[in-house]
Amino acid sequence: MERQNSKTLAGFKAAVSLILDGEVSAGLEQLETVDGQDIFKNMVKAEIAYYRDDLKNAMYYDEHALSSDSLWYDPLVTVQHLRAYVYAAKKLGSISRAKEFLDYYISVKRDEFDIVGVRPFNDLYYNAMRRLDNEKAHDEPPKVKILTKETAKGDVIFFSDSNNPEIMAHAATIALNSMWNVVETEKVLGVYEKYAEYIPLDTHHLWAARNYVKMQNPEKAEAALMRFVNLWKPSECFQVLPMKVFIFKDLTEFLSPEFKDKILKTKKRHE
Repeated sequence: MERQNSKTLAGFKAAVSLILDGEVSAGLEQLETVDGQDIFKNMVKAEIAYYRDDLKNAMYYDEHALSSDSLWYDPLVTVQHLRAYVYAAKKLGSISRAKEFLDYYISVKRDEFDIVGVRPFNDLYYNAMRRLDNEKAHDEPPKVKILTKETAKGDVIFFSDSNNPEIMAHAATIALNSMWNVVETEKVLGVYEKYAEYIPLDTHHLWAARNYVKMQNPEKAEAALMRFVNLWKPSECFQVLPMKVFIFKDLTEFLSPEFKDKILKTKKRHE
């Protein structure tokens, strides 16, 4: 984080803490009292805007922050924001605007890094451009497959005789890694549901949510997503919301304004 006096830093942290606690309006008011930190403030505002379906402003805030992504350590932050940015651009029909920004973004990265160091940014750029042109991107997550007994490629592989639910959940977590899109869907979800409250890996909650979306079971999809939200914890000082959901087109399209508002108001894990 850029160097500022202790009062400015404390004010920024206080604003972020309020937002993470679900007090979004109070947090934004606090944020406006903080001097400087414009890049990080824009990242905070972008995340809130995406969850409020304020897509035009979300794009604006990302356009005024993402090219400075050398200021943070976690590269997934940029990946997730760019997915949300492209989603917003397509939703608004702002394709030309998005392409202009992406051209600017990659020009900054190519000035910052040599031909080897810039490769991950080139990948981000080209995949974002492919999505804007409705072409197949090279970093799409696997599509969900609803498998029956006849179409499954394997069976449940899960053995544990412990009565401790946390130990069982650990075993289930390992087993689930090789079960999604392989084992009969109902059986996989049976293992997931039995230990869901204890499963510590967010990936499984997202897999479950995506399966339930595909199966048109919104209640269970939302329950799985809330488990994901309750596990989520920011990796950077400005993160206030779990942007990982925007990686998945099916989840992005599933999220209703009401459910996104619920996530906004949910207290998140943080220091």
